[in-house]
Amino acid sequence: MSSVTIITSIIVLLAALVCYAFISQTIKTKREQRYRLLQALKVRNRNFKFMLNGFPTGFLPKELTLLVQRSLIDVCEQLSRLEPNDKGHVEDLQTASAQMAETQRQTTVLQRAPLESHQQIKEVKMCLEELYRFIFVLERKSSIPKKSADVYRNMIKQLVVDVTVSSYELNGRAAQQAGKLKLAAHYYSTGLNLLLRQGKSGIHDQKIQQLKALLDQINKEISLTESADGIPPEEAAERAALEGQWDKFSQGEESLWKKKQVYD
Repeated sequence: MSSVTIITSIIVLLAALVCYAFISQTIKTKREQRYRLLQALKVRNRNFKFMLNGFPTGFLPKELTLLVQRSLIDVCEQLSRLEPNDKGHVEDLQTASAQMAETQRQTTVLQRAPLESHQQIKEVKMCLEELYRFIFVLERKSSIPKKSADVYRNMIKQLVVDVTVSSYELNGRAAQQAGKLKLAAHYYSTGLNLLLRQGKSGIHDQKIQQLKALLDQINKEISLTESADGIPPEEAAERAALEGQWDKFSQGEESLWKKKQVYD
């Protein structure tokens, strides 16, 4: 075998090895990208389901419900394309599509189910924070215009106020049942003042009247059963523990969406 043939064979072999290495690396990179995309989509899928299932009936406005449902459908479609043999993705897509169609058919506002426990309130707040961050991501990606994003964010902020007032009501009822009337009055009045500060005419009228009625009743009981010595120290401690709780959401607004997101 001549030296030319040997050199040519070596060059061809080296070229083949380079091509093989390049193809292998490309396949590996694409496989890793596909895996990361799948994992991210599955996390989004869980998050959107968590949002939709975490709210009581009628809690979320129709516009926000449709936004989450459309996002869930988009995720399910991507998952079904990436994993066509997984029937679960198709079933999720069908379920989400049916739910969205049902939401679109709604012509009346659903009666909002009350929040009945602090655990439920905690879960609802988690869902609202997740949704709030998601709105920022959509705006940053230009998936929705800033005007729409502002409308959605204002809706969420209003829902946070509603949830916080519900928390005050639960605490007020618990204090009332425990015979801590002044503490109960504090919780009810704090919730009432929070609603009055919103300055949105007509939105909270019914709740405002309910809280005023509760306060009137409590104050009558206080005047009959308690002296004017001030609230006991343990009640004062409970009162202080809840002060300022409701506005944590707005104070942390900027940091919420800047955290690493699974929607990117």
